[in-house]
Amino acid sequence: MGTRPGRGPTGRATTSSTRERAVRSYLHRWAEAAGAHLLVVDPGERSERLADAMAARGVHLTWVRTTTDGLVEFGRHGPQAVVVAPEAPGLPAEEFVAAVMRHGAPYVVASLEHARAADVAGVLRAGASAVVTRPYAAPALWELLNRSPRALGRHARLTVGRIELDAGAYRVAIDGVRIPDLPLKEFELLRTLMLRAPGLVTDDELRTELWGTAGRRPSGNTISMHVTRLRTRLGDAAAVRRIRGRGYALTV
Repeated sequence: MGTRPGRGPTGRATTSSTRERAVRSYLHRWAEAAGAHLLVVDPGERSERLADAMAARGVHLTWVRTTTDGLVEFGRHGPQAVVVAPEAPGLPAEEFVAAVMRHGAPYVVASLEHARAADVAGVLRAGASAVVTRPYAAPALWELLNRSPRALGRHARLTVGRIELDAGAYRVAIDGVRIPDLPLKEFELLRTLMLRAPGLVTDDELRTELWGTAGRRPSGNTISMHVTRLRTRLGDAAAVRRIRGRGYALTV
């Protein structure tokens, strides 16, 4: 017998991996557009696994290799938290930490290699509040970040009226009861409407949020189809209003 259509050589449905890639892409876009921001200043190679894990928690990660670039990105994004390796080239790490603490007071975590434990002392004196070891383990870093006065965990969760959405868990609940998982585009649509509720989201903004700026983008009929399905799933928990010629708004 040949391989069944839609399945890889191991017999596992290829649609599963396609969905995982789509969800991962969505989470990165969601975190960048509306989540918290984490700046990592580390001369090592960027960890894509860490970036994926942070995006799943509603946190966008920017990774630079020098403290000079770190200052530029700090000014650009105003991150809620900063991880800095003491040996990062450029401005001495202690001066870098002192500078960012004067301009926004982020939660600073010193990055530690076991062989260089003494190096973090100056970073801690300059204002760092915690230490994380390398290679970075997402659960350990996440635990530290949620001790911050500006805890990052809340950025993955939205509540509008009776509706709760958790981007990290890919979960929607109404009155505390989880509803069946929404298709990806409907999940993105609901998240976009909740972020702006009760304000208006234009058709062009929805196209950008749901399909990006590159390539072919769908017609208004496609958006209308997703809205109709979302209305059915939400029932009487909220109304998705159409403002003709302009866009949509979520009201409760």
